[in-house]
Amino acid sequence: MSSALVSPSGKTLIPVARRTTTPTPANAPKPVPVEREYLEVLIFDKLPRPASAFGHAAIGIDGTVYSRAHEKYFKGSLTEYLRSNTQGVKRDVVGLYLWVSPRERRIVQDELERRVVEDEKYSVFSNSCSSNVADILELVGIMAHDPRYFPTPVSPADLLAVLSKSNRLVERRFYGKGYEGGASGNW
Repeated sequence: MSSALVSPSGKTLIPVARRTTTPTPANAPKPVPVEREYLEVLIFDKLPRPASAFGHAAIGIDGTVYSRAHEKYFKGSLTEYLRSNTQGVKRDVVGLYLWVSPRERRIVQDELERRVVEDEKYSVFSNSCSSNVADILELVGIMAHDPRYFPTPVSPADLLAVLSKSNRLVERRFYGKGYEGGASGNW
């Protein structure tokens, strides 16, 4: 075998080194590293009172929950929020664990923080718990309401139905009445 190569222009080339750049065969699938972070959309069941007749929705990021309530925009501990709703109020909660990029998580968290500070007046059509979750997720391209229907009002059931079919869904968690927190065996 000759160690010299001839280029298309006729120049003689001599190989200096030979190196394999891919450690796997050419036809083998290769991993594509993607940075992923996670957030959790919490869907609460309804209560027999007018303020919670359709259920409730909130977003959890890094152990903090953000939730639009009638009185104010709430920010607090995710674990305590789940405990108070499952043990105290006796609600069932479905958690939809979604993946997002680090940039998308920052956008979502910054928007949630902005809304907490502004604390605009509650409106069932434009500033409810579920419309806030839908608006914020749609800021980063996650469809959170059924496009076949009017964009408002968005109910917690709408969020659950649409996000359950999302390609961003990693895990569906169930926090039943009496959830104690911490152990994954409680899901």
